[in-house]
Amino acid sequence: MDNDDFPAPAEGGSDPASPAPAPEVPMGQPMPETQRVPTLLPRMQAVASPPAGELRVSTLGSGLSFVGNARIDGSLTVAGEVQGNIELEGSGSGHVTITQSGTVVGDIRARNISVLGQTVGTLDASGGRVSLHDTASVSGRIRYTHLQVNGADLNAQLERVRPEGDGAAGSR
Repeated sequence: MDNDDFPAPAEGGSDPASPAPAPEVPMGQPMPETQRVPTLLPRMQAVASPPAGELRVSTLGSGLSFVGNARIDGSLTVAGEVQGNIELEGSGSGHVTITQSGTVVGDIRARNISVLGQTVGTLDASGGRVSLHDTASVSGRIRYTHLQVNGADLNAQLERVRPEGDGAAGSR
């Protein structure tokens, strides 16, 4: 088969199915500026630690499942399934969010916990806040300082934990 068997593209138009031609650089000329050329970051830079003070956010996406215990530095959003315990470390400003598609079978320990999906186990936000939304289904035990319930399906033992320094901390 010869190249003459195929018609050449018309001048001024191009076949939309064919890729755009690469720019030509005449011999002896400098290459184009690389700042304009998109590049992929090396893997080490993509997973490098954020600068000090910057909040870290982890996500378990919908359709993914995790089996085991996790200790997370920062915040976590669960849209998939977790079978195991979740504990947030660090400065205490972290937040665990279980989305509508998320399920956790295990204990969650964090300063702030929001549930829109399903949990079975202990939600421990001693000194913090637990928010249960109308799409939430929660079974187990909840330890909290502040609790907000917005029509959730709730089958749990509630335990209010007074913040440290509160004069009535001895009585529960």
